[in-house]
Amino acid sequence: MMYSRHPLAWFLLTLSLGVLSAAAQLGPYPIATKQARFDGTLGKRDKDMLWITRAGSDGRGGPQIGVPVADIVQIQVPKPTVFSAAERLQAAPRATDAQFKAVHDALDQLIRTLRSFRDLPGIPVNEALLWKGRLYQKKGLWREAVRQYEDILMNTPSSPLATQAQILAGVAYEKMGEHQFAVEYLGDVELPEEDEELLSAMLYSMGNSYAALENHDNALMAYLSLVVFYPYLYDNEARGLAAALDCYAALEEWEPLYRTIQTIQATYPDTAAAKRAGEIASEYQTQLGRAGHFVDGPKVVPDAEQTAVSGTTVDYSKPVGSN
Repeated sequence: MMYSRHPLAWFLLTLSLGVLSAAAQLGPYPIATKQARFDGTLGKRDKDMLWITRAGSDGRGGPQIGVPVADIVQIQVPKPTVFSAAERLQAAPRATDAQFKAVHDALDQLIRTLRSFRDLPGIPVNEALLWKGRLYQKKGLWREAVRQYEDILMNTPSSPLATQAQILAGVAYEKMGEHQFAVEYLGDVELPEEDEELLSAMLYSMGNSYAALENHDNALMAYLSLVVFYPYLYDNEARGLAAALDCYAALEEWEPLYRTIQTIQATYPDTAAAKRAGEIASEYQTQLGRAGHFVDGPKVVPDAEQTAVSGTTVDYSKPVGSN
């Protein structure tokens, strides 16, 4: 049988084969209990009892045994093919709707197959739900993404992936403009120090939501955490400093605002951050002119006396006096 050499055709073919393999059987997998280790195929889940068909020494099915769920330490399920496909799709700059549908369908198949075992250690249902959410986020479908994350939080709140689901849900709520929900999800969660991309997204979204709720002190703490602790990741310093500008202005902290504009103009000229710094300098020209008397370094606006001179025009995206 011949198949097209088109990349999408091969992508869908590989994915479908992986899904059929995952759906056709529930093992045998290496299973560790408090009493023993063995290979077995998952069978019926009967409340607190799991029925497992042990693999015989010849690899064939052996006797079926009942194992208390509380005795199961780990079920070693190999990484499903669809997870690799989802990872590639998330990184693809021009993924198609057909590719998204194929991966979502495959994830749904995996979830349906394993859902009754989802609370057992090693069963990758929550990871599949996370991938569904992340792919929805890639397409800007924030509400659909939240549904996946909240499925995890409602059904397995103590699972290893619950913290990640909570953070991703908070980020999605911020993107939807539902800022009170965002700060409730993000404000008391443990920082994911091992995942710098997620950590950066979390702090930036938290700052945005606090700022939208006019809690500018907490917003500054979030933005400046990006600047101080993680400046060289994901443009954190530039976007953190730019976001802090409005907070300083709202709090009427004119000298910190002046210094932040100086830093942006010196470090990130000709960027979106510098453009925003110029807009802030123009909007608060009088206040910054007064603050400039107490701040060393390049001027960002004319002195207070100069601002009163009629007809003065300044390009605030650059330090005053620069060419």
